[in-house]
Amino acid sequence: MVSSYCSLKLEEASLLIRFQPLFTLFFCVLNFLFALVATVSNLLVICALWKASSIPSNLKKLLLNLAFSDLAVGSFVQPMFSIVMAVMLSTNSSDFDYFCPAIITVTLFCVYFLAGVSFLTIAAIAFDRFLAVTLHLRYQSLVTDKRVRVGLVFLWLTTALTTFAVIASHSHNNIGIVTVQSVGFAVITVAYLRIYKVLRRHRNQIYSQRQIHNDQVPIRAAREKKSALNSFYVYITSLVCYLPSTCCFVLLQVNHLEISYISTGYVAFFLVFLSSSLNPLVYCWRYSEIRDNVKRTVKKICRANNHMAQYHHEHIPGLPLWGALHYTNY
Repeated sequence: MVSSYCSLKLEEASLLIRFQPLFTLFFCVLNFLFALVATVSNLLVICALWKASSIPSNLKKLLLNLAFSDLAVGSFVQPMFSIVMAVMLSTNSSDFDYFCPAIITVTLFCVYFLAGVSFLTIAAIAFDRFLAVTLHLRYQSLVTDKRVRVGLVFLWLTTALTTFAVIASHSHNNIGIVTVQSVGFAVITVAYLRIYKVLRRHRNQIYSQRQIHNDQVPIRAAREKKSALNSFYVYITSLVCYLPSTCCFVLLQVNHLEISYISTGYVAFFLVFLSSSLNPLVYCWRYSEIRDNVKRTVKKICRANNHMAQYHHEHIPGLPLWGALHYTNY
């Protein structure tokens, strides 16, 4: 089954390289560039999230999980996927059988697995914010730290098993991916619609509650609204990046040898990878503490580089300052 799946995907890649070599080259270059962006930005966000104190504990764990999966996509999946395509593009022979079954299968397993973890984490964030808005005071007792950790472990294991099942299904793998994404989008959309309705109802009750209770009620409601809105922007980003891939998998299921469908599918792949670079920007835009922590980290790195450059300039005779700056880059 795995070898049949590998042969199917290898045939699609071979057609793309044969008829769209410039497109394939452009695809590889873009992936290498945004792999660097995703790696650096997610490392900075992980450091910032680790120091953040104003973000709710459970949401912080989910955001860290999303940042780690995005980091894995940028530092491992994108370069590996691009290297395979670049090697196939640079090979004069049209015989790419040595890529099967191991190389293609492992590469696509990592792509589906880590992209799936990111997507399901976004769904988990939506569900967590829904519980925070609807449960109120019961949220802390029901959604405990231990349950969140167990849920994240279950998410990774379930994604791995689902990915293996999708690859093993061969002729129905596109249907499997479309089903998972469609169910995920439906769950996330319903969760945010419910959040919107609850927040709208709470807005009409806040002022009356303030007269009965202390000021913590409206303050807490405002925090829940803000955190739900912030996670909603992550959902919008995922919708833009993941939804095209759902449509493309449907097209490839209809005809996987149509070159226009294949090229469109690779554009959809790039958009899925792009979400790993866009999510850190959303964090920095919506969370002021993360933004400030990232700025401080970047300033520390810049100061450390300047001090190292100054040290080399003072202790290595004849080395100009610009040479010291160049030297510290290695």
